[in-house]
Amino acid sequence: MEMVGEARLTASRELVWEALNDPDVLQASIPGCESLERTADNEFTATVVSKVGPIKARFAGKVTLSNMVPPRSYTLTGEGSGGAAGFAKADIEVSLDALEPTVTMLRYGVKANVGGKLAQLGSRMIDAAARKSADDFFELFGKQVNDRAEKAAPVSNGATFDLSALALTAPTETVQTAHAGASHPQGSGSATEKPEPARQAAAEPVHAVHTDTPPAPPQTAPSPTTQQAEVMDVLMSEKIKVWISDQIAVVTLNRPASRNAMTYAMWLAIPAILAALDRNPDVRAVLLTGADKDFCAGADIAEFEKVRADAAQATAYEVAVDACCDAITRLSKPTIAVLRGYCLGGGAHLAMSCDFRFSAADAVFGIPAAKLSIIYGVKGTRKLLSLVGVSDAKTILYSAQRFDAAKALSIGFVDRVAGLANQQAALSIWERLLGAKTRPVQGGDPMAEARAFAASLAGNAPLSIAGAKYLLNGMVTGTGGLDLVRAEALIAAAAASDDYREGREAFAARREPKFQGR
Repeated sequence: MEMVGEARLTASRELVWEALNDPDVLQASIPGCESLERTADNEFTATVVSKVGPIKARFAGKVTLSNMVPPRSYTLTGEGSGGAAGFAKADIEVSLDALEPTVTMLRYGVKANVGGKLAQLGSRMIDAAARKSADDFFELFGKQVNDRAEKAAPVSNGATFDLSALALTAPTETVQTAHAGASHPQGSGSATEKPEPARQAAAEPVHAVHTDTPPAPPQTAPSPTTQQAEVMDVLMSEKIKVWISDQIAVVTLNRPASRNAMTYAMWLAIPAILAALDRNPDVRAVLLTGADKDFCAGADIAEFEKVRADAAQATAYEVAVDACCDAITRLSKPTIAVLRGYCLGGGAHLAMSCDFRFSAADAVFGIPAAKLSIIYGVKGTRKLLSLVGVSDAKTILYSAQRFDAAKALSIGFVDRVAGLANQQAALSIWERLLGAKTRPVQGGDPMAEARAFAASLAGNAPLSIAGAKYLLNGMVTGTGGLDLVRAEALIAAAAASDDYREGREAFAARREPKFQGR
């Protein structure tokens, strides 16, 4: 018998790992377990009363933990004898994936054998009983973990991010980028925002306008000191959060009460955050997502009277948006947008700037610029065209209508929709008779799928990925978008790198390479 499954637990991976190695937690979670005692560091004796169909017996045996990779995975082997009822042995592969600082996905695969009278019951009944036992275990285990999580102190569950060092450099770099891209100074108006109360924000998406007529210069322009304060506020109030685990950085837009609408200061802050992640050799991929139920509903219209009141400010705002999205595109590491709920307007530009887009089945997309007398920016429009083609791009921009995840997948706006056919898995007659619960079909979490995909990329050569990304992005942007001198320099640098030597040696030795990005 073989089966696989998963359980989403609201606790840090470290806490879940501790629980998986705690005999008291395991005993409380195993249905019918009368005793579980540690006899060695990774070995326990156990007594379990189990009933399968008409056969009920007390099984005595042992549980062994092996192949341990704390806090990520282990193999649990259990074997026991129930006398005349027969015997059972199971190997369970358990892995833990930290989806968020306090969310862990536990995955398991079971291979089991039974003998004696149990084997005479037939595979269907045994499979159904095993599935019910697994469901009951994870329900009980989840309660144990939740109780521990409520009592435990907050856990970082990953690398911390040096906000103070980042905040010192962010405004200057962003201001220089903005002025280089504009034909006039940036507009006046501070986007500094106090920690916001719960409110219904006007977060309908919008993207700033390009104009052929040179605007009148603004009366005042925010100083680098002012913008530094704005970016510091974004970072210290955690309107954008950064978390690093397993060589994957997760950048989270964190204004859930406003559907993660982007403030002007958030547009300014992201380039410096990404630059820091690009310099970090421990980061091999970056995921961009939104807190709670939404990715991003676009720009925050509520602040427009302050930061986008006239044509000059509108152009400066567009410069900041483009600088932010360009920073995502230019990042040398793979980027994946993890999309839930609203992905609209400026939020769509953020998502399109990433290399890949993984969507939840309930995500909603749209670019409503035509409803606001706004022309979507040149760079955002080019990205849309490259993804969906001219006909669908015209439909999206002309109609300003929203579309669902299934449509987004069919036209190429997103690369994957997690759980698109997420239905309740049908139960067999034996499972219904034994009281098993209905369960979702596996694969309904875009963050879980994005992390798994990012992890599959993280072991590849960083220089190869960075070079391929530069070449592909340059080719997509058309004539003049690719610097051939730089492209050839990247290719030559990779050929002369330590990683190239490591790749050849690993191939000859038939082992996995260990790339260092140099």
